[in-house]
Amino acid sequence: MAKILRNPLASELIYLLKDGPMGRRTLTEKVGASESSVRTVLEHLQSEGIVEMDKQGTHLSEMGELAFGPLLESVTEVKSVDLRSLSMGEVGTAAMLSGVDELSGPSWSFRDLAIREGARGAMLLEIGEEIHFLHCDDLLKELNPTAEKKLKEAFPDWRSGSLLVAVTGDSSEDVEYGLWRIIGEIVLKKS
Repeated sequence: MAKILRNPLASELIYLLKDGPMGRRTLTEKVGASESSVRTVLEHLQSEGIVEMDKQGTHLSEMGELAFGPLLESVTEVKSVDLRSLSMGEVGTAAMLSGVDELSGPSWSFRDLAIREGARGAMLLEIGEEIHFLHCDDLLKELNPTAEKKLKEAFPDWRSGSLLVAVTGDSSEDVEYGLWRIIGEIVLKKS
């Protein structure tokens, strides 16, 4: 079952369903993928017993909620963020993760996962008293105060000890796939 988290679209759909049922069109609009892609992934999730579909829409099954608790608990927020001053690409999305104590590899390996999914860049930032790059402890505000301001505006309730995963690229779909590929890998290590 953990293999399904390696599919970025599946991870994103599971996350979106955490708050209750949604119709396939709504899910398609939220993820920015084609309806056929969403349908195919939902059918796979249904065959695995992770989601159920009824008149109210698609929702997580009891098994899905239990199996993907770490994903649902770890991802605090996901927001679009303008990070053009910091990274390549016109589109940026970031997620705040909590409860991540250890990563399964160096931070650059997660960037590579996002790039393989079509993103142009990715970075992992740790929140302490300040936001700093995970790989080198450089403070974001010293290297790029504009990007720090935009992240703090996007995540006003940022919590010390959280991890920010920021992905940029040329299209929303590439960025979302990159972001959820990283999140899936981080959560797989944790669970």
